[in-house]
Amino acid sequence: MKKIYLDHAATTPINPLVYEKMKPFLEDFYGNPSSVHELGAQTKKAINESRRKIASILNCKPIELFFTSSGTEATNWAILGYADKNPDKNEIIISEIEHHATIHTCEYLEKRGYHTHQIHVDEKGFIDLKELENKINKNTLMVSIIWGNNEIGTIQDIDKVRDICKKHNIILHVDAVQMVGNHEIDLTELSIDLMTFSAHKFYGPKGIGMLYKRESIEIENLIHGGMQEKGLRSGTENVVGIIGLAEALELSFQSLHEYKKNLLALSNALFNLLKKEIPTIRINGPEIGKNRLPGVLSLSFDSIRSFDLAFALDKEHIYVSTGSACNATDIRPSHVLRAIKQENIEKTGTIRISFGAQNQIEDIPYIASKIIECYLENKER
Repeated sequence: MKKIYLDHAATTPINPLVYEKMKPFLEDFYGNPSSVHELGAQTKKAINESRRKIASILNCKPIELFFTSSGTEATNWAILGYADKNPDKNEIIISEIEHHATIHTCEYLEKRGYHTHQIHVDEKGFIDLKELENKINKNTLMVSIIWGNNEIGTIQDIDKVRDICKKHNIILHVDAVQMVGNHEIDLTELSIDLMTFSAHKFYGPKGIGMLYKRESIEIENLIHGGMQEKGLRSGTENVVGIIGLAEALELSFQSLHEYKKNLLALSNALFNLLKKEIPTIRINGPEIGKNRLPGVLSLSFDSIRSFDLAFALDKEHIYVSTGSACNATDIRPSHVLRAIKQENIEKTGTIRISFGAQNQIEDIPYIASKIIECYLENKER
């Protein structure tokens, strides 16, 4: 039976070209980058070259990039590190639809006396910019916003968010984990203070992420030990992961236009076929287009549980999710769907379909037919 993977927002398969670039550092170049001998110097040089390559692609300085174990670690470090360095302010502003990496970090800080303001979003998932500006006060430490939402695909107007922050001299952290490969990123033009990335979202390896920190911003260490990453992030570097991240980033930027075009075509084709046969189907978030991640479809169906529909599709070897992979075992409606005030939320089943490079337009009729079949067979009568 044909297997179709439709969960690229959770993770992507590694690009074979990325794997080939990584292989020598799994087999031959295994020295510790902190060692002074030739094998160590080889891996240290590879890290430095990768950092320069990434900086060139993102249009920033190499010294502004720090490698981490994941996007989650990078987000934790951005928020906790800045909080620890600036203890005189104790209020943080986020949106209602942040990733749990942000939400749970802020909840941890609340145990230490901090206060989190959650900005409301509308029914499409866009934050209330007026509320954002009104919530900023003399005790505001920072603003942290997810740029492209991992569940419903909403792309925030990050330029307007940045302008508000700059007007009030507040630093801005942006969770850009879902944006690489789906959107152009020029850090000099964006003028963001802190930004987080994760390689496995754009066909790179798992276990490697990155924090961009504007050179003028100071943060405390999250991990203590040696002097790696300019003394700010200790631990022997994940050399092969860094090589993979840099290569995956370069390849994703080279094919960005065609990739986005293909994902939009897949999203439109599937939604149109489903809407024709299931008129009550609803798409969560913005309409398919420039304000939505091109390959992410959050679809809601009446009179069925999310898990039942996802499980039925799994038996057909069509792999989707019911929301964020980080919260996949929770049977309750996600905080994102509650934030956008999804209609009849307790009796609505929602699945997230996220397309990727290996999905083909020729498979869309088959995918649609299986979704329709599974829905009709499992819906409550």
